[in-house]
Amino acid sequence: MKKFRNEKQKNIKGITLISLVITIIILIILAGVSINLVLGENGLFTKAREAQAKFLNAQAEEEERIAELEKEIADNENLPANTEDTLAGTQVKLPSKWVTTLAEEYSTENGSKVKSEVRVANVRAIATGKGEEVPVPKGFYYVGGTIESGVVISDNPDDQNKFVNAEDGNVPAGVVYNEDGTVNTASSALKGNQFVWIPVELNNYKKTKWTKDDGTEWKALQAERETQTNTAELIQIEKYGGFYVGRYEAGTSNITLSTNVDFSKAHTTDNWCDDRFSLRDELGHTVTKGKITCKAGEIPYYHADYFTALKLCNDMYKTDYVQSGLVTGTMWDTMLKFIANGNTDIVTNSANWGNYMRDTGIEYNEGQGRYAIIDVYKSEMTNDFTKSDTEYYKGIRTTASSESLKKKNLYDVAGNLWEWTQEAIYQDNGLENYTIRGGSCLNSETNFPACVFGSTGDVASSYLSNGFRPALYIK
Repeated sequence: MKKFRNEKQKNIKGITLISLVITIIILIILAGVSINLVLGENGLFTKAREAQAKFLNAQAEEEERIAELEKEIADNENLPANTEDTLAGTQVKLPSKWVTTLAEEYSTENGSKVKSEVRVANVRAIATGKGEEVPVPKGFYYVGGTIESGVVISDNPDDQNKFVNAEDGNVPAGVVYNEDGTVNTASSALKGNQFVWIPVELNNYKKTKWTKDDGTEWKALQAERETQTNTAELIQIEKYGGFYVGRYEAGTSNITLSTNVDFSKAHTTDNWCDDRFSLRDELGHTVTKGKITCKAGEIPYYHADYFTALKLCNDMYKTDYVQSGLVTGTMWDTMLKFIANGNTDIVTNSANWGNYMRDTGIEYNEGQGRYAIIDVYKSEMTNDFTKSDTEYYKGIRTTASSESLKKKNLYDVAGNLWEWTQEAIYQDNGLENYTIRGGSCLNSETNFPACVFGSTGDVASSYLSNGFRPALYIK
């Protein structure tokens, strides 16, 4: 009996020893895991150090950004005041209205909050001569022109002050073509995307009812457009006294279709049909690559539906300083009033400065303009870039194809392409659409002057003569 108890006790002690060993092993493993979690490459201490470093870097970057903003405004105080004798193209002191005071708040290392008022500006004030100045957004450069003639800016620094001393503020496109039809980059052509400043006081920023001699309104269809003014652009107009609109119709050299048809290189009838130009294919996928341009010598983006125009304009610029967008109806009317300068006949009878069906009064500039001949019945572009005035073929011109198509340093406002705007239109059936403005190369110059508005009847329509023009919203 005693022997049995000793053996049983012996077995119990053995089991206890094994359990102890296992426990110790488990503890060692857990300890290793814990040490690794705390001290390892991805451990808590490492992550804590990384978080602290990121915080300190973010704090330093924030402090540096605030210091730069404060220095920028301080440097502005050292700039010359704009006077009648200030040379055009000179950066001058910012008007107080163009400066915004922001309340900045950031955390310190010990968790306390630091508040600071920072004065910032999204523009530079550039003198245009005769005591005038214009707000030039950061990322853009003054090219030339006056408030009266139309100030031109570009997003390419090589264009800065290029036509600063041009007579009467005239800024030519300067584009010249090589024999193969490409633009001669060695010429005086401006390189960047260009926009023109449209000055307007807030109380004058409103839609205009352009009327004929008999008092009826200029419109292509029996439809009514909305009477309210868009509000998105009112903030910048109140602050800066105007807005920027594209100098040309939207161009295509930086756009490639999903079919790999490059606008700037392919000029044959293959694949140049309506559905190839939409942003959406049959599955709803985006079918363009790249961004639109606003330059001279471009094939304009034709066959555009409203949604294509809106999206491509919105995607052109998205910076801390500007946002691009599609021209609104009020912008178009204000642009026309700027062009007319009190003489409404200029915009209600624009046959001599627009590309219409018969090209009345348009002069060719040798080496400058090209025609992209359109087969009206097939809705296709041909490879023929010579002038044609036949019954079956009408021509969409390249942007800025002639200096005679320019008013106030703006090109192709009359004719060439109908241009989509963000202005609603209501037809007899009550359906809401959006207006197209200015007539096209397929229209009569008599019935479709620059002021006329119309609609294709469908926002998804991509008729061959439909194009568009971008605008800039200064933040």
